[in-house]
Amino acid sequence: MKRIIIFISLLFILAIIASTSIHIIRRYSQTINTGSVYLVIKEGQSLEDISKILLDRKVIRSSRYFIYYGKIKGFDKKIKPGNYILSPGLKVEGIFKKFQSGISDFEIVTIPEGFTLYQIASRLEERNLVKKDSFINIKLDEIDRRKLITPGKGVYYEAEGFLFPDTYYVPKDLSEKEIAELMFHRFESVFSEKYGQRAKELGLSINDVVTIASLIEREAANDEERKRISGVIYNRIKREMPLQIDASVIYAITKGERNIGRLYKSNLKFESKYNTYLYRGLPPGPIASPGRLSIEAALYPEEHDYLYYVLGNNGHVFSRTYEEHVKNVNKYIK
Repeated sequence: MKRIIIFISLLFILAIIASTSIHIIRRYSQTINTGSVYLVIKEGQSLEDISKILLDRKVIRSSRYFIYYGKIKGFDKKIKPGNYILSPGLKVEGIFKKFQSGISDFEIVTIPEGFTLYQIASRLEERNLVKKDSFINIKLDEIDRRKLITPGKGVYYEAEGFLFPDTYYVPKDLSEKEIAELMFHRFESVFSEKYGQRAKELGLSINDVVTIASLIEREAANDEERKRISGVIYNRIKREMPLQIDASVIYAITKGERNIGRLYKSNLKFESKYNTYLYRGLPPGPIASPGRLSIEAALYPEEHDYLYYVLGNNGHVFSRTYEEHVKNVNKYIK
């Protein structure tokens, strides 16, 4: 009788241990991220390195369990580098299977400040994410759900200037429109309510502000002179002088597809509303995608009485009179 009681007690204890073990396995084998996590696995990263990343990114509960599971199943030797998206609800085994595939779920794409829409589309096409010719012709009303932007009349491309320059993690299954929306939403997050209010104070539309910012972006040689160049633009507009910005002429001629190293007098006569030598005021729309500093410079120009500038040895040299400007041109332009 005593032996039977001991045997039953052992069975009970074993049942408790088994139940607890099952509970622990279920608990630690399930991921805990509530949203998609973008993860880059690099060549040479160890199982320990990866487990620490997953723990820090709140994907797994225990790095020890992850390492133990990977080693006991032999997964640790089969992990391949790649760009992976870990969706909510995955099990640890599912993570390892994804890591074994080596198939990247997304592309990392960096869009520098000052890129034109054509350059953005070209870079995305290089990564097999879009077809360039259709991407550059996306309409603003397709991506601007709040109808913040009214495109200027005669713009080459409606989305020019409004796809914010940044580093993006782009899922490979996104459509061209969804990629454009992703980049436009980044612009929306940068162009805050404070910026919108400041634009109203200046009597400018968002299209005007971004157009000014794009001119600054393409002209400025360094961060320090952005607001000064902005001041020159405002001063010339106030005096009803043509802006005479070379970057706008280059855009007029090339539609942002290439750069021109040197402009000739014949180029300055190119017929286009973007040509700020021929037409006073702002071009119909942006000529590139400006970054945050250029947008701020467009909204908060430096107050001064400069009307001209020319590229010198360490950035632009500014002048108040045409005579002074001619001297600077003769000094710095060979």
